[in-house]
This record gives sequence, structure tokens and C-alpha cells, in this order.
Amino acid sequence: MKKAVILTLLTALTLGTRAADYNYLVFTLNDNTTQAITASNLNITFANGNLIATSGSESLTIALTSLAKMEFSNDNTTGIEAIEATLNPDEATEIYDLNGRRIPSGTQLSRGIYIIKSNGKTTKVQVK
Repeated sequence: MKKAVILTLLTALTLGTRAADYNYLVFTLNDNTTQAITASNLNITFANGNLIATSGSESLTIALTSLAKMEFSNDNTTGIEAIEATLNPDEATEIYDLNGRRIPSGTQLSRGIYIIKSNGKTTKVQVK
């Protein structure tokens, strides 16, 4: 009996420290899209058929019926399917980097990939 209790405690401690070693919790949905949230101070609750993950000011709500898998990762990239080569900067209303940080209006963009929200449409662009 003592061995079973000790083994259970060791297993729980091992799993806890392994999860703490990762930076993100990544959710893969049934349509193969992914969403990620910071694993630091992560809190997961369930309500009305949804999984609600919160970490600091971040929050994700995912319908359990659309959740295919979730896993801890050190990488939160969700994949880029295509990159558009042209952008009219006069139309851009919001620009974000790949880490989700909003770029202030009027900032000269350095080389990289950005998310542009304009006229109700979201586009990924590459600055060369």
C-alpha cells in the first residue's frame, strides 16, 4: 500500500514539473487550426460545453466539441499557409507581429512577417 501511494505521489510530482517546463499550451481544433496560450499561471475551467483557459490577461474559450488535442509546447507558432507580397499601408488599421504585439501606427516595419487587420479582413504579410 505504501509503495502505491509513494508511486502515485512521485508520478504526480513528475507530471507537474514537466508541464512547468513548457512555455505554451497549444490547442489543435478539428479543422486543424491551432491556438496557444501562455502556460505561466495557467487556469483551465469548463462551463457550458466550453474549455476556458486563462493566463494573466490572456483568455481562450474553446468549444469542447471542436477540440481535437491539446499539448504543452515551447513554441506557439500556429503556422502560416500563405504570405501576401503586397500591402497598401494607407488601408492598414492594425498591425501585429507574430507574437501578437500591436505595432504602433507610423512605425517603420523591419524585415519579418506581420498580421494586418484592415477593413474587417486579416492578412499575413512579409516585409523584405
